Amino acid sequence: MEYFADKSNFKRIEDESLFTSYQVNLLKTIREEANSVKDCFTKFSFQAVVLVGIAAGFLTNARFDIFTISVACLVVVFVLLTVARIGTYKYSTANRNYGYELHLFRSRYYIPGSRGGWQPYMRNIGWEEALRAWRVVQATIFEHLYFRSRYMPNFKKKIVRDQKKEKLWFEPPALVEKSTTYYSGSYLQNMLLVLHALALLSVTPIICWAVKYGATATTSENIYAISFSIVLVLLVVYRIIITSVRRKILEGGFLCIHSCAIMWQAVVVAHYRALERSNKEEKDDMYKNYTRNLSREVLDLKKSVFDIYKWIHKSTTE
Repeated sequence: MEYFADKSNFKRIEDESLFTSYQVNLLKTIREEANSVKDCFTKFSFQAVVLVGIAAGFLTNARFDIFTISVACLVVVFVLLTVARIGTYKYSTANRNYGYELHLFRSRYYIPGSRGGWQPYMRNIGWEEALRAWRVVQATIFEHLYFRSRYMPNFKKKIVRDQKKEKLWFEPPALVEKSTTYYSGSYLQNMLLVLHALALLSVTPIICWAVKYGATATTSENIYAISFSIVLVLLVVYRIIITSVRRKILEGGFLCIHSCAIMWQAVVVAHYRALERSNKEEKDDMYKNYTRNLSREVLDLKKSVFDIYKWIHKSTTE
């Protein structure tokens, strides 16, 4: 559901009346940050690939025992998987920033809602002020929809899986009509594919060491060696699965640019509603109870999370 003003009022983006000078500078800053974190991941990825090449050439030409080679490969595997994980966090930051830019552009034409709903003046919120609210609102809703545990991070919770027949606002690939495609790009997927493939390849010498050691060791040592190689492979595969699940959320789920833009509007509305509550409670210091009241707004949003547009535009007197 979209709320647009009279289309005759549409103006060119270059028109200064569409954005304040602060917003213009802010958009430039957050876009530079977004591009910077993506470039940072690219540099880390290529450095990791170069590290693999150097390690492979050095260990191949030199006369090292298989145990030393295995230890070196273990370090390489750790580096590759760490870089892959860093990449997903870098893209989370980039999508958050791009989402805020998309939110500012979209919200230019939303019709003002009833008292307590979306209002044009809400676009004037400061970046750090908005980010402060984001850390509560977005984080809470994410945890409401996805697991954040150490063992199953980023997997959908039952509350989301039960919405099988519903087209969820935070999954744009499901919102397009049949015979059309939502394409978010494949750069992150391809880079992670390279890193994960190299990580699996780097595990091979460790498995060879375990097999060779197990063949000459006692029975108990054989079990330890084989068990170690099996556990290591399972851990690498597990880490690859976790990172891949996170990537899918970044490309077409709750953390994609489209979803972040919608969440930003909800975050800003929650921020102003919390301020209104706080102002009624403490007129001398409207930020005294701000965090508590913001939390209350998030609890209310959780109840309507699958109909977020209605929550954004609803009146506080309802």
